[in-house]
Amino acid sequence: MAVGVTVKVDDRGRILIPAEIRRKIGRSVFSVEMADKDTIILRAVNNRSDLADRVKSINLTGDADRANVDTAAVKDRYGGIRAEDS
Repeated sequence: MAVGVTVKVDDRGRILIPAEIRRKIGRSVFSVEMADKDTIILRAVNNRSDLADRVKSINLTGDADRANVDTAAVKDRYGGIRAEDS
């Protein structure tokens, strides 16, 4: 991995990616992630549909015992309201 350059955030909260790096990457759409409080990961993506595909590929898991619970039957327990009431 090469040594990076230091850049600053401007008064509007933007970070400039140096032209040399932009030319090497050759893309204009990025995914921004926080690894921890001091680390931001910027990943170039081919296009927006590529980013959407990455999001779709995330497998979420939950409590298997609750997977088939009828939400209408438990909505009052958790402060839910009916759509007609809103």
